[in-house]
Amino acid sequence: MATATLSPDILNELNELVRSLDALERARYLSIACTCVLAYDFMLTFGDEVRYFWNSPWSLSRGLFFLNRYIPPCVMAVCLVAFLAPGLSVQRCSKLIHGNFLATILAIAVIQAIIVLRICLVYARNRLVQSLVVGSFVVCSIITVTLFGTLWHDLDPIAIDVPGLKINSCTTPPSREIWKLYVPNLVLHTILYLATTVPVLKLRAIGKQSQLLNRLARDGGIFYFVVFASALFSTLGALSSDMYISVPAIYSDLLLALSAASISRLMLGIRSLAARLSVAPDWLLNNTELGRVNWKPGRREGELIVEVEAVEDELELKSVDDDGEPIYNRARTPVLHTTRVGVLNHPVYPGTRDYKAPPRLPKKSKASHSAASDRPAMLVRQSINRRPLP
Repeated sequence: MATATLSPDILNELNELVRSLDALERARYLSIACTCVLAYDFMLTFGDEVRYFWNSPWSLSRGLFFLNRYIPPCVMAVCLVAFLAPGLSVQRCSKLIHGNFLATILAIAVIQAIIVLRICLVYARNRLVQSLVVGSFVVCSIITVTLFGTLWHDLDPIAIDVPGLKINSCTTPPSREIWKLYVPNLVLHTILYLATTVPVLKLRAIGKQSQLLNRLARDGGIFYFVVFASALFSTLGALSSDMYISVPAIYSDLLLALSAASISRLMLGIRSLAARLSVAPDWLLNNTELGRVNWKPGRREGELIVEVEAVEDELELKSVDDDGEPIYNRARTPVLHTTRVGVLNHPVYPGTRDYKAPPRLPKKSKASHSAASDRPAMLVRQSINRRPLP
């Protein structure tokens, strides 16, 4: 029997084909694993989603949450169809691959918008920071879409016609330029994480700290680590010349799956904390309310203990005027105030609209403060030094 001898060029092509199919198989397994991560996270947190989002009023935050919650699973489903569906033509594979990348860019933009909204709420009174953050988001989104347009044909599938070989998935060559798509996302999330940690660093620079801002910085750090690690894998993997690394990094949607699961946990954590403290999530994220004071949870649900400094309505004798009338000055005295969560019943300071001058009393007296209701209260503990008499 005669034995056909293959030329070295054909052997090299067959060897390259086997390697590409093996890399495609690894990308398929990684995509299935990412889909399982999303499904597992969805099942674990579905109860919290119903509790905190289904019955809440419509808002931008709620809309973005649902978009992030349900767009990524659809994207992963399209990705699995491209990997597993048999008998797909080149035209159908082209629509699936390009549509999957477009949907991935949209889903990642939703994740970025959630972080941008979160930072805008933290800097509610700083228009400059809000403008910089929103501007960075818009610029990075435009750059990503523009790069995808220039790399459109790098994602075109190819037809493999080998007698006796049946491939049950779409095949496309690894692009050498696709790594550029992941750079704007990495840069933007770095900017957003720095914006999250700046308030904490400013407080620590003056010897103070806020548990609320520490919590936001900690959650933001965990999310940034996940995004940074997955984006770094996608970027460096796309740059790799090894198909076993580049194909899974490009086509598995690892970045989308991990980012979507992490941002869902981040939003549910904020809602859970806000519900436990009986405040609105937007108010909780606004660091102008509680971000610059020291606080800790109280014994009852919805109760906070906050340490502030203020001048109270206590009078002390200073001197006697020309008519023989005593002159009283306001003293600095530690006093315990009780208020509802989010409503600080603080003394009115001189110069404000509701300020009333204290009466002239013949002797010192202390103004008593009691709770306004039996609802969960915030205890404001004031640590102030008494000013000595002259």
